[in-house]
Amino acid sequence: MGRVIFHIDMNCFFASCEIAENPSLKGKKVVVARDTIDKRGMVLAASYEAKALGIYTTQPLYDAIRKVKDLVIVNPRHELYEEYSERFFDYFFKVTPLVEPGSIDEAYLDVTDCVEDNKYYELAQEMQNDILELFNLPCSIGIAPNKFLAKMASDMKKPLGITILRKRDIEEKLWPLPMKDMFGAGKKTCQLLETIGIKTIGDLIHYPDYKDLETLLGPSQAQYLIYHANGNGSTVIDPNRFLDSSSISNAHTYDYDEYNQEHIKSLIKYLCNNVQLRMQNKGYLAQSFRLNIRFNNFDNVSKSVTITKPTSSALEMYNYYLGLYDELSDPTIGVRLVSVAATKFSKAEEGNVQLSIFDELDKENQELEVKNLINSINSSIGKELLIKGIKK
Repeated sequence: MGRVIFHIDMNCFFASCEIAENPSLKGKKVVVARDTIDKRGMVLAASYEAKALGIYTTQPLYDAIRKVKDLVIVNPRHELYEEYSERFFDYFFKVTPLVEPGSIDEAYLDVTDCVEDNKYYELAQEMQNDILELFNLPCSIGIAPNKFLAKMASDMKKPLGITILRKRDIEEKLWPLPMKDMFGAGKKTCQLLETIGIKTIGDLIHYPDYKDLETLLGPSQAQYLIYHANGNGSTVIDPNRFLDSSSISNAHTYDYDEYNQEHIKSLIKYLCNNVQLRMQNKGYLAQSFRLNIRFNNFDNVSKSVTITKPTSSALEMYNYYLGLYDELSDPTIGVRLVSVAATKFSKAEEGNVQLSIFDELDKENQELEVKNLINSINSSIGKELLIKGIKK
């Protein structure tokens, strides 16, 4: 039997979370961006009112302000977005256990066995209404026989759209779309295809020489595009992909060019401890660690390391990040942004979450670690028996 897959995509997610928290922003031209003195931040999300005036994600903030004078700029709050994400994922799992996250704001659901009499559209309407009512978040839903078509369908009507895309519909609904709208076709791929006259998905399907495509794109990419352009795709939903695909990260953007290496390393320590505490709260161990640096010449560099035995030790994590920084750093170029991320999570066994080694942390971090350790012990015994004293 065929499967019925939903792809649920939150509309303008970061901006929608901010509007949900502050309803006075509704109807305004809202952008989520780090509002630095020199306005060198980047637009992370924009409301539809802002998008209608040409504002787009990844646009430099100073360009957006030039284009729209009355933008409402809201600084990003990633912990807030993670909190909203956890809420609506909990809701998804109440509908079906077959939920596979695509990112923080999107998911694939296998709903084949969730309704009777093929009332999948009605289920989508109910879920869309619930998400709007419960969380004040608009979403679009694609309904299809596989994940690729469901993903394409959810993009066809925004905001608050519901689109059914069957394989028999692809000639009418999928093939006329420009190649840039095809999931999995990146900017460089689309530029290469345009050199041989392929501008739409239909052009790709009808291109007469498959060998040319293989030569131009490489065999695997050519096969991927043709396979999906014909309406094919995976129907396998992996609920356990959540731990593999998610990440916990923290970042800081300087208001100036930072050259002091000790200051940068202190920042990495601070960011690392923030990530470790959030992992600890979730009971996670991580196996992969990534460091990203943006320099004042706008070059972005990143590097990651994957270890054999997962950990939640702040000291171990900090040493990995320092090793990565030593490989990426250039003392002659100013640093504007530093971010750290932990990925490839597994659940720690009860009582097996590692704490930091206090001696290796600075005084501020020691205080934070001691506070969390006391809270953890009091929580486990159910009484506020431990308090931090003052040494006389």
